[in-house]
Amino acid sequence: MNIKDTIRYYKEGIEKYDRENPATFRDRLAQVNDEFQELLEDKNLDELIDVIHTIGIVFHQLTGSHIISYIPWPNVKKHPMRYQKYGCIRSIINCQKYCKHN
Repeated sequence: MNIKDTIRYYKEGIEKYDRENPATFRDRLAQVNDEFQELLEDKNLDELIDVIHTIGIVFHQLTGSHIISYIPWPNVKKHPMRYQKYGCIRSIINCQKYCKHN
């Protein structure tokens, strides 16, 4: 998938996820905390990328901009692939466990 399509499907998938699974600012901060706790436990690059991405989601909720969300490019690439494959940005396991879809 090229960069333009990756960004388009990323935005589309995030918007669909947010629309169908609305979160408060407090929910988003709890997600940052959860990701940070995982980073403290595992101390690896993948967890750091998840923390940065989740901070980007909070920034997006406050400003409408995805600019910080794009920094952890590995996350940005996997979300649109999932969205194209089965209609959700989350992993299949987490989608079945946490998501509400129309």
